[in-house]
Amino acid sequence: MDSSDNKQNYQKQYMAEFRKSHKRVELNFTLAEYREFKKAAQKEKLTVSQAVKNMAIAYQQQHYFIPTELKEKLDTLHFLIRNVANNINQIAHRSNTLKVMVQENELLMELKKLEDMVTEYTLNGLRK
Repeated sequence: MDSSDNKQNYQKQYMAEFRKSHKRVELNFTLAEYREFKKAAQKEKLTVSQAVKNMAIAYQQQHYFIPTELKEKLDTLHFLIRNVANNINQIAHRSNTLKVMVQENELLMELKKLEDMVTEYTLNGLRK
């Protein structure tokens, strides 16, 4: 046996094992549908197949496929909200030091409501 035969045998064995744990699925899209998936895939730097698979898995697991661009914006927004919360904590600490009354719990609850509203708005926007 030469190295070409060894390589072919290895590939046959590998594919046989691969097919035991993987299933190939074919889909047909209209050109318009394909263009939309391709546009989404390019934004994510994925192939169309990878993007469709990620979307299908997210849907099946009842999660949301959040495009990278939106995820980055949400991460920035959450970061900013947390910075505001930190500033509120600093204000509360200073008010305690100076014996000036600040309702920090009310401030923090309002901030939590803001963060919840942003998250809910984002998730509702993705469902549409």
